[in-house]
Amino acid sequence: MTNKKYKAPAAEKVLDILELMARENKSFSVTEISNTLSITTNSVFRILKELEEKKYIQKRESDSTYQLTGKLYYLGSSIANRITLKEVAEPSMRALRDGTRETTLLTRPGSLGRTLVVDQLESLEPIKFLSTVGLEYPSHTSAMGKAMLAYSPDLLELYLAHHELEPATPGSIADPAKLREEAEQIRSQGYSLDMEESCEGLRCIGVPIMNAAGQIEGAIGVSGPIFRMSKKTMDRYIGLALEQSQAISEQLGYRKP
Repeated sequence: MTNKKYKAPAAEKVLDILELMARENKSFSVTEISNTLSITTNSVFRILKELEEKKYIQKRESDSTYQLTGKLYYLGSSIANRITLKEVAEPSMRALRDGTRETTLLTRPGSLGRTLVVDQLESLEPIKFLSTVGLEYPSHTSAMGKAMLAYSPDLLELYLAHHELEPATPGSIADPAKLREEAEQIRSQGYSLDMEESCEGLRCIGVPIMNAAGQIEGAIGVSGPIFRMSKKTMDRYIGLALEQSQAISEQLGYRKP
């Protein structure tokens, strides 16, 4: 909870106005902003004049409404160029690893739709699954790979065009139609599972990470041995994974439609 002692109401109003204007592709009148945010018209007017002076918004003379300029885009692009997925995801990865005590992985799309491991936090248990940072592996047998394919139709078709769906275990998907069908299910539920599809005795959960453009940026997941990853336990871990993937996506600028 935010400590009220350190709140800055004026700054809060500025940010609320900018976020309101960013959410909708339209221009706003002083009265509309005032009514929507419960800020006095006098305060809204003064804030808009300052933002206009700093070139963050511009006034439409035809109807005296205000709209955002490209200056905020410049700021956002500048920030995006300085951050990496690994840096943004680290707190969420640690929270997920500590909450499950299982190995937590961060992946991105690799070459031709394969899955690239970009970070890993080891399980806190003595018997654990470990991957290798920098390793690329097939996406159709992986929870995180399937999550990324499901949320990017172009990536899915690229993968299918360049890879035979060779099974790694008896549970692996080997049929393109079945992979497309599972991709629809993953999009519907928001997560994917690997039920011993990549390695016998190993179960995994994968959740997509989205960027500011609403496109797939990567995936976060939990992997552990079957004797600890019961279906009941996995149901509990899915909630934690969804929570942390949402936190990462929001840090990258993603806003759910």
